[in-house]
Amino acid sequence: MNDSLQNSQRRIEEGFPHQRLVILSPNIINRCKKSPIVSQLYITHIGAYPSAPYHYVAREKGVNQAILLFCLKGKGEIKLDNITFNVEEGCAVIIPPYVSHLYQADEKNPWSLFWIHFDGHQVTKMLEQLEVDVLKPLLYVANSQVVRQAFEDVYACLNYNHSESGLFAMHAEFLRLLSRIKLEHSSSRAISQRKQDGITASIQFMENHLDMAIPLSDLAAQAGWSVAHFSKLFRDRTNQSPTAYFIQLKIRRACDQLYQTNSSVQEIAEQLGYSDPYYFSRIFKRVQGVSPIKYRAIARAG
Repeated sequence: MNDSLQNSQRRIEEGFPHQRLVILSPNIINRCKKSPIVSQLYITHIGAYPSAPYHYVAREKGVNQAILLFCLKGKGEIKLDNITFNVEEGCAVIIPPYVSHLYQADEKNPWSLFWIHFDGHQVTKMLEQLEVDVLKPLLYVANSQVVRQAFEDVYACLNYNHSESGLFAMHAEFLRLLSRIKLEHSSSRAISQRKQDGITASIQFMENHLDMAIPLSDLAAQAGWSVAHFSKLFRDRTNQSPTAYFIQLKIRRACDQLYQTNSSVQEIAEQLGYSDPYYFSRIFKRVQGVSPIKYRAIARAG
């Protein structure tokens, strides 16, 4: 994503030409909450942006609803808890409630998208059914047109009819939209892309937790795969095992610390999740060919 998007004067949250937007009033939301059926899953906000250059939304503490974004064309990116995901045409994004997030349109090819905020007693269960979470928020679909039409049906329910029957229809049509996304996500192309995203999320998780000793079983569980399947997919992507890759990241950080700081080998080891500095030194020498002390001397000698 181009850094020029970080120019605050070019950030736009909403107000795009030909945008559509419906925000349910507190009274209508209360009616949704009181309905035994609608209260399970209901929409609080819905909108569509046919073209959204410089679109930028950042919420440090998230919101108390789940959010669905669907990219109809163009590109963008989303960051959840400091993990960044690229979003392209045919990609749905689910943001769980109360999760810090930032999303923005690509500068050269800004996205066109629709979005929905939703709440209800069954939100957590629905996210489980969709198999999404902070590390796996993307759902790729093979046929965007059927998803677009399902959205239009949902929007029509909320834009024109807020009666009891209209709210019930909204609930039913929204379930159909989510079901359609789930079904379309099951194509072979979508599954392939989902695997790539799972490995990308694991790599970014490693990069954000270099101070931890993370068991391989935990990495596999977070990706939603068995250890054997996760290891195979990871090796296919990186030509290394997950454990070897994580060690490489740690040693790369150690090299930076040895060169740029005066921290002791023990301090650097602790910062990278190694409680035993001698074990850390052996790992370092195995990867770099020299001890940490010798590496520092060579690096600083130029």
